[in-house]
Amino acid sequence: MNRILFVDYENVQNIDLDFIKKENLETIVFVGKSQKKIPFEIVQKAQQLGKLITWHQIEGQGSNALDFHIAFLLGHLTATDTGKEGEYIVLSKDKGFDPLLRYVQKENYNCRRINSLLELQHAKPDQSSNKNMEKALEILGKIEKPKRPRNRNTLFKYIQNILGNKTPEKETAIVIDRMFIENKLSEHNNRLKYDF
Repeated sequence: MNRILFVDYENVQNIDLDFIKKENLETIVFVGKSQKKIPFEIVQKAQQLGKLITWHQIEGQGSNALDFHIAFLLGHLTATDTGKEGEYIVLSKDKGFDPLLRYVQKENYNCRRINSLLELQHAKPDQSSNKNMEKALEILGKIEKPKRPRNRNTLFKYIQNILGNKTPEKETAIVIDRMFIENKLSEHNNRLKYDF
């Protein structure tokens, strides 16, 4: 069975390429037209994946332009999957994909959206990760919703400050990913919505 991961790189830059290699997960990364710089570490690791990973820089700009490119390729690939044997996974924190993916699921295709690759890893979070998320939720919960950080960059800096500068950035990213996974946080059109 083919497993294909569509990455909304405008929305999710934290990609665990080691996990993709281990899972032999065919990956298509969609990059926005204005995204001109990709960190060297990602480029270097991506080269080791060979044909397992492909990159598509989209044409044009505009609201949801990248999302439409993913939707088109998803439609194309499902149309050629006559046995409906593939698995199609969209990695994006943007809930705007959900109505399309529900429709594709009703057509009996195996597809879904995930907020983080953590959702595919089946590993239980360690105790320090649980404590860090509880601490972040507790402090954010004391702030009125309209005054909480409205985008991911601001939220990242805020949580990094809450957890302390000695906390690795990867741990802060995991805390935010888990907030999305556990439906404490959602995003639409690059604006965060708090559900606690």
